[in-house]
Amino acid sequence: MASTAMVQFRMDKELKAQLEAMLADMGLTLSTAMNLYAKAIVNNARIPFDIKAPSYYPNAATRKVLDDAMQGVGMSRRYSDMEEMKRDLDA
Repeated sequence: MASTAMVQFRMDKELKAQLEAMLADMGLTLSTAMNLYAKAIVNNARIPFDIKAPSYYPNAATRKVLDDAMQGVGMSRRYSDMEEMKRDLDA
């Protein structure tokens, strides 16, 4: 039998409960699933699924526009509050 090592990591309690229930439906334990995951990483030399930012995360072009706006780049004038802006628009 191969020697084993203890591995510990933290996980949200609710996520763990959901994961264990789903794995049980598949006939797997959490330990078995984590070993499968580790073997997939080692065998393929990569995480076995795509990791990407959430869809709401702005791309580089949008981040630049947001950063520029926050610094006042390309803006005609900065306002301290909405009332000041309304007064200027009504003038």
